[in-house]
Amino acid sequence: MTMDGSLAKALNDQINHEFSAAYVYLGMAAYFESLDLEGFAAWMRAQSEEEWAHGMRIYDHLAARDTPITLGGLDEADTEYSDPQSVVAAALTLEQGTTRSVNALYAQAVELGDYQAKSLVDWFVNEQTEEEDTLRTLLSQLRIAGNDGAGLLILDRELAARQPGAAGESDAQA
Repeated sequence: MTMDGSLAKALNDQINHEFSAAYVYLGMAAYFESLDLEGFAAWMRAQSEEEWAHGMRIYDHLAARDTPITLGGLDEADTEYSDPQSVVAAALTLEQGTTRSVNALYAQAVELGDYQAKSLVDWFVNEQTEEEDTLRTLLSQLRIAGNDGAGLLILDRELAARQPGAAGESDAQA
C-alpha cells in the first residue's frame, strides 16, 4: 500500500522530532556531567540513545514501505540549567510534546486507514505512557529530595544502576 503523502511527511517530521529529542537529552547529560552526577548523566545518555532508536524505528518503517525519507536539521541543545529539577521538568515537557505528536500521528493513520502505520504508532503510544510516568516519578523524587545533597546522591546512585542497553530492550521486544 502506498503511503499517503501527508502521513509520510508527518512520519518524517516525527523522525526529526525523535532525533532532536536525542540531542536535547545529550545536552542534559552534559549538564549532569558538569555537576559530577554520573548516574543522572548516564541515564540521560541512555535516554538520548533511546530517542535515536525511536527515530530509526520510523526511518526503517518508511524505508520498508519505499517511502522517501527526509531529514531536517537539529537545533542547538541546552547544556546549562538552574538545577537538576529544572532538567527533569524540561525532559517531562519534552516527552509531553512527543506524546501529543504521537497521538496526532495515530489519529492520522487511523483516519487514512493506514494499518501498517497505525501498528507502528501503537508501539509509540504505549512507550509514551511509560516515558511520562518515569519522568513524573523522577521529578517527584527530586522535589522530595529538595536541597538535600544526600537525597540527590541517592537518586544519582539509583540512576547509575540503569544498565547500558536497557534503553533499547523495549525496542527489541516490539
